[in-house]
Amino acid sequence: MKHSILFLSLLSITSAVFSQVTLESQPVGTSRDGVLVMYGSSSMGNKRIPYDKISGSPFWKTEYINAMIIDRGNQILGKAPVKLNLYTNEVYFLTPRGEERVAAAGKVRKVIFYKDENYKEVLAIFENNVSTIIENNPQAENSSFVQVMNEGNFQLLKHIKMNFVTADSLFGTMKRYYFSDQSLYYFNVKGQIHRLKKLNKDNVYELIGNTTGYDAWIKQNNLNLKKEEDLLQFLQHVNETSK
Repeated sequence: MKHSILFLSLLSITSAVFSQVTLESQPVGTSRDGVLVMYGSSSMGNKRIPYDKISGSPFWKTEYINAMIIDRGNQILGKAPVKLNLYTNEVYFLTPRGEERVAAAGKVRKVIFYKDENYKEVLAIFENNVSTIIENNPQAENSSFVQVMNEGNFQLLKHIKMNFVTADSLFGTMKRYYFSDQSLYYFNVKGQIHRLKKLNKDNVYELIGNTTGYDAWIKQNNLNLKKEEDLLQFLQHVNETSK
């Protein structure tokens, strides 16, 4: 049964603007009884696998981090300690009493994580409104979250695709289960989303268009656009000079 959780005093610093906001939520679905339920595979059936039998973690970060939660109408639902499950695409949060809850399916569009308790310095931004992403978990009730890596007309989006893997043990006597992640990249060019097959200069140049003078700037700053951090530095320059 779903409940409405009042975000009246999630944190002492929460503004009065949030005092009347509610977030529909429920107990943590996939782990409320300590198991992950796998559906739809003829070989797996509806198999219940204890989380302590699965190596790795499906979360972006295993610890709770202060975050702002925003709905599909771009309204702020509230602030709370949050964890993001990248396999089920669920938003976990803690109530003021420390109870672990998960936001109801389809309610959350955006999560902004912060580095500090005062919600001043942004750590990371995740959104789940990128329709071009192919879901790897057919049972996920929400769309996949992607990390928005930078601001501006040219944005790098990072989809940390979380996979649940089943493998035989060394002697084939039992199954091994683990989470494995891979990073897929997308490029938001003024609202148009494009898949980047790989990070490199040719792929980025093709989407940017006019690249006059950029070769010299890249060489001057000793950048390699195959590297995420270098590409972000380059995109900052592009966004600043193409206004």
